[in-house]
Amino acid sequence: MYTFLIIIFVLICLSLVVVILLQAGKGKGLAGSIGGGAGSSSIFGSRGAADFLGKATSWMAAMYMVIAILIGMVYKTTTDDVQKSLIQQKVEQEEAQHVPNIPVAPIQQQEQPQEENK
Repeated sequence: MYTFLIIIFVLICLSLVVVILLQAGKGKGLAGSIGGGAGSSSIFGSRGAADFLGKATSWMAAMYMVIAILIGMVYKTTTDDVQKSLIQQKVEQEEAQHVPNIPVAPIQQQEQPQEENK
């Protein structure tokens, strides 16, 4: 599951970079060069590229955030033991091995004198 989410995340990242670079900025970006600057004869039409690329950017950004949160949740639940340091693991192993076999005498409680009512 974790590997699948990472692959999807990388694909979304790459797609998001491409979509952002295709958007027309002040210099018309790469979107203007696709149609040769011919306005209505471009692939997406005169204004269609900006609308399509804007919506695609929004959707991909939303998917990016959702996948990032999912990856964080999956990673947290699967790596609790792995994230412990070697020192913590060694201490836990030693504590588990050193169980004292010394018999312990029961503790006798001393009786407290009761006050007499006068």
